[in-house]
Amino acid sequence: MSRFQAGALVVYGNLGVHEVEGVGLRHFCDEPAREYYTLRPYFSDSHDRSYIPTAKEGVLRPVTPAQQAAADLARIKAETLPIPTGIQTALAEHYQALLHTNDFYQYLTLFKELGQKQNQQQSRGRKINAMDTYFYQMVERVLREELAVAFGESQQEAGRRLLEILR
Repeated sequence: MSRFQAGALVVYGNLGVHEVEGVGLRHFCDEPAREYYTLRPYFSDSHDRSYIPTAKEGVLRPVTPAQQAAADLARIKAETLPIPTGIQTALAEHYQALLHTNDFYQYLTLFKELGQKQNQQQSRGRKINAMDTYFYQMVERVLREELAVAFGESQQEAGRRLLEILR
């Protein structure tokens, strides 16, 4: 049996919050029919859909409950994290490793590391590199969407809540 049912809100990796529209057999190309989740981006009115085999549901996770999200936000705000430095390829691997955990707290960790790095670069009058900006914007969008759902607030309010961990 499928872990998620129609109507469930899930986080789909670094693609953000999606609603499970349905679970059922689908046939793609020459493959035999398999059971798939049909996902719709929650904060988009586009007609885009993603089809994820239920056998690979590990790429999905439920939206973090408000109580857990609040505890994780408080924990990461109090935590002192090193500012990531090093060769770009090693940094990209580090950022990807945090994203591939598909874990809310690890996403917060990445957001805070990159936010601190951006603040440090700006205070030194330096530009923020494109790779850091890309990862920062990606993780910020996913976290903003998840927090908006968890706390029943707008994405703007969730964004302000998220920025608090950088202060």
